[in-house]
Amino acid sequence: MQPNTLFATLITLALGALHVSAHAMPSPALGITGRALQRNDAQRPSDDKPCGNVDIASNIDKATAIPVTVGKDGTSVSFNMTNFNGGGDGSRKVSVMIDPTGTGKNFVKADVTKNGDPAPKEATGSDLITVALPDGTQCTGGKDKNLCLLSVKSTTGFGACTVASQLDTSSTGTTKNGKVPCKSSKKNGRAVATRAARFLRAKARELERQVEEQEQERSLHGNPLFATTLL
Repeated sequence: MQPNTLFATLITLALGALHVSAHAMPSPALGITGRALQRNDAQRPSDDKPCGNVDIASNIDKATAIPVTVGKDGTSVSFNMTNFNGGGDGSRKVSVMIDPTGTGKNFVKADVTKNGDPAPKEATGSDLITVALPDGTQCTGGKDKNLCLLSVKSTTGFGACTVASQLDTSSTGTTKNGKVPCKSSKKNGRAVATRAARFLRAKARELERQVEEQEQERSLHGNPLFATTLL
């Protein structure tokens, strides 16, 4: 083998080994349930395979879903990015695509508002990643029509998919059917206040009725006609 050819081969193998060692992925991850993530679980998301080798359709309803939260800046999701190598190889800095349909065929870019360490010192660790969803996002994937699919890819090309769910308003500020509520208007605010006032008035009337009944009962049993004298 010629020296130049040998040198090129060695460089290629070295780069390949470097690339293979760069494992990191989001947690929870699509296709992984009931156990901790392992180094070999990391995928290589691409345009053709946004979740790597994990089948989306057969796993989305079994996935551990992260909740969509609603704040003053809109809707967002947060998940951990875990590395299995230190330095640049284990980059926890990511880009994220989101598919509101959960099919893996309708991805759009999502804004990462809190990213991870591109060169962590520790061989294994995690960073919390926060992603702002595009305005008006409505998760419609899965059997309950409330799941979004996120494809997460690190700067070194590793990652996986994770699943987000839009839950009931009692916990996340979204509606039961997975739709994000519109911002409250003054008209809506007055309507809520009116309903609250009616409720309070009804409760007050109920309390007054209960007090009156109690007074009547005491008056009745205090009447000498109903007193019993033991002989």
